[in-house]
Amino acid sequence: MPARIEPFQDSPAARDELVPFLMSQFQGEGACTAEQWLRRLAFWWDENPFAHAHSCRGWIMKDADRVTGYLGVIPTLYEDAAGSPVPALIATSWAVEEDYRNAALPMGMMLQRLGKEVPIVDTTPSPEVQKLLARWGWTARMDVQHGLLMRGAAGDMLANVMSFVPPVLGRTLKIVTDVGSVSSIRAARPGRCLQKHVTPEYLRWYLTSPMREHRFIGVVGPGGMLSSYLMVCQRSLKGLAAWAVVDWFTTSKTTVELHALVTWLLEQSLGEESPWAPFISLTSFPGEDLWSGLPLAHTREEKICHHHWLPPALKDVPLRPVLAEGDWGL
Repeated sequence: MPARIEPFQDSPAARDELVPFLMSQFQGEGACTAEQWLRRLAFWWDENPFAHAHSCRGWIMKDADRVTGYLGVIPTLYEDAAGSPVPALIATSWAVEEDYRNAALPMGMMLQRLGKEVPIVDTTPSPEVQKLLARWGWTARMDVQHGLLMRGAAGDMLANVMSFVPPVLGRTLKIVTDVGSVSSIRAARPGRCLQKHVTPEYLRWYLTSPMREHRFIGVVGPGGMLSSYLMVCQRSLKGLAAWAVVDWFTTSKTTVELHALVTWLLEQSLGEESPWAPFISLTSFPGEDLWSGLPLAHTREEKICHHHWLPPALKDVPLRPVLAEGDWGL
């Protein structure tokens, strides 16, 4: 009897059955223990404030009672050009045992069918899956512009040479590093695009990721209304520590607030326990002009892996991508 594929019916028992398979398939760098996998599943489906956005939790393949494949999804929300929330899915943890690879395509087609209804993002596909997504017509973004800022005395010297003038925020605005200071999100959205939906609850959830430590820097106005933020994490650049900006958001039509946050990070620490990082790493996708005007010490092209699919109703709406958009870091 061939292996059967069916929707994953989430329950404590189903998770206990799935986790040993995930442990066997995802080994090496970044491998998780059973406890860590259970923590991740709880983070995706129990604690996620957007878990209600879609009922799907993926598909599981079994031969008799043995798990032989899995393709998961994490529910999330985007917002359309008018600012209205749009249910979406993040693809994650697609793995099939070698002897059952012929069943991988039907499993993928189940995900593809959901693409008629909701946007789907996949930023961690294997090379084999990348080829499949290309054949199905997914949009791939594989190149970003990477810029490097120097902190400390060397950075100050370069800023002086480039006559860099730090941006100034409005009198009612301030920079905070405690997401608890955020009570609401400013309604204005520039660009009329499809982008991640942001709420205070989402930010607090994101910062509790069990897979990577994120740090938050935001611009808030009266009453704790957030208008811009950066999410950063530590990254090693050829053995040298850097703060990498992996997510950004602004309700402003200009880059003044984003640049003010980066400038703040040039001079300030993100906590007494944080080791000194001599660099700040910035990325931007083609067509963006996010970091122009900052005293960048170095720029270069960098390869990434970022794929998305939009349903027919949203095909003509541009997607504003960020580096940490999929399950990378979740």
